[in-house]
Amino acid sequence: MSASDQKQRRFPCVYMRGGTSKAVFFHQEDLPENEEEWPEIFMKVMGTPDVKQIDGMGGTVSSTSKIAVIKKSDRPGIDVDYTFRQVDIKIPRVDGSANCGNISSAVGPYAIDEGLVEAVEPVTIVRVYNTNTDKVIEEHVRVKDGHACMYGDEEIQGVPGTGSRIDMYFEDPSGSRSGMLFPTGAKQEVFDVPGYGPATVTVIDCSNPVVFIKASDLGIKGTELTELNSNKDVMEHIERIRGMAAVKFGFVEDFMEARTKATSAPKVSIISEAQDYVNMDGADVSGEKMDICVRAISVGQLHKAYPMTVAVATGAAAKIPGTIVNEIVKDVPGDIIRLGHSSGVTEVDMKMDGEKVLKGGVTRTARRIMDGYVYIR
Repeated sequence: MSASDQKQRRFPCVYMRGGTSKAVFFHQEDLPENEEEWPEIFMKVMGTPDVKQIDGMGGTVSSTSKIAVIKKSDRPGIDVDYTFRQVDIKIPRVDGSANCGNISSAVGPYAIDEGLVEAVEPVTIVRVYNTNTDKVIEEHVRVKDGHACMYGDEEIQGVPGTGSRIDMYFEDPSGSRSGMLFPTGAKQEVFDVPGYGPATVTVIDCSNPVVFIKASDLGIKGTELTELNSNKDVMEHIERIRGMAAVKFGFVEDFMEARTKATSAPKVSIISEAQDYVNMDGADVSGEKMDICVRAISVGQLHKAYPMTVAVATGAAAKIPGTIVNEIVKDVPGDIIRLGHSSGVTEVDMKMDGEKVLKGGVTRTARRIMDGYVYIR
């Protein structure tokens, strides 16, 4: 076949922002029935592997190299099934081991606008089953004239302007991968990190697997931004701790394997006392407006905001005595935990029954950016 006779493959899709992330959304029926064919398609859609992702839709950072696959659900009490895929950038890997909370917030508006859920004014409740974690997310989406609202006065840190408020609740989020809130049986433990020495961590499974590390154990302040990415020694320290946590979760047998076999999970949160800093937009953030200072590492780089699943895990750990998060937060009255992250301060609403996590709530905005076809070759 000559080059002129070759045709590119095309797939209907919608490009959406959800919270501080972006993803290409597909109807599951528009993809091959054999899911083993999906990874190659998704890598080509994003332009992976390539640090520039120049030949695809990816934006060169983990928060913009994401895929969501949606279908109408046949599960009782559920509207749609949602499958998330994290597409790596530098290596040819598509990871389905975790969910993305920010992209989850776009599932409700997508489902309404695509006719998968009946639009009910003024608020449509969309119940979403996440296949990655076998957990339910309930989304309250503002609706007008049969479509999800895009405009509103809700402002979230890390996204310019305002949008229509979406209230999200991660129901019974404990044990998303391991079946246990604390899969090691300990609320904190000491990792003897090869080449670095001891580090006190909390390993938790809540919305997503997460390992919490104290900034002081990494020899940093905890207010760092993207300059952290170029600190190879600290990033290697973090990755070794993450790899050791991956072993605890059973994702890999050797901690070094996590960098190629478990790139998306567990997530990493670096925690420190509430403190003043300058955020990604150059704005001053006051330590008085937060309960804890946090930084997230996602797929080997600093997250430019804070993943919503990690926010729920942080809120849960903050409420449970014995974790290193609780030791920093101490006693916070009420259900709201204020997290000071790279782009500002986000509140997470935790509903607890003692040490049982009933649900974690966050507020997001989302919008459709583009729809049509994506072409791959």
